[in-house]
Amino acid sequence: MPKKQSTAAQRAREAARQGGKYTRALRTADGPPPGAPGPDDAYGGHEFEYESSTDLFRCTECRVYEVAARDTNGPITPCTGLVGYGGDTERVYLLLTQNPALQHSHAAFLATKVRITGIGRAPRISWRNEKLLVESAPSVVAELARQVELITTTVEDRQVPAVASVERLTAEAGRAVLAENYAAYVAEYGEDA
Repeated sequence: MPKKQSTAAQRAREAARQGGKYTRALRTADGPPPGAPGPDDAYGGHEFEYESSTDLFRCTECRVYEVAARDTNGPITPCTGLVGYGGDTERVYLLLTQNPALQHSHAAFLATKVRITGIGRAPRISWRNEKLLVESAPSVVAELARQVELITTTVEDRQVPAVASVERLTAEAGRAVLAENYAAYVAEYGEDA
């Protein structure tokens, strides 16, 4: 007999089938406040999204299916993050300051370049005041910082660095920046992210 799902899980599945985000719907229904990101949340840091080909939910980070992550009598197994993190569940952050020579926001460009490395990602609400917060694992953060410093873009037919500075932050400091960014987002837009 299949395990009975909570009403919140049923609503989240329906939201995902209609194109919404499963994890966001679950967190809104019964999870911690949205300003509390990280692996200590009720979903172990996983970002589950609906996969129509299997009718299951899979983490966009570590690629594990939700049913496998919850296949214990205890809490959900923590997300190990991107494959490049090497299974490390600890997190550290880099705060990237955009080069002031760039004429417009390069948030999406930087976030994409970081994601392509396979050893870092930009969490939700990570861009504010020309700064991008990037998550990584302690074992690979030095390499990520090195790769980020090499990112360039074209300004007036010449290549310039995309970032002016790269600051290393602890997990606590990174979460504090995310909480500040979230509070600023809610203050400006008056709604959850």
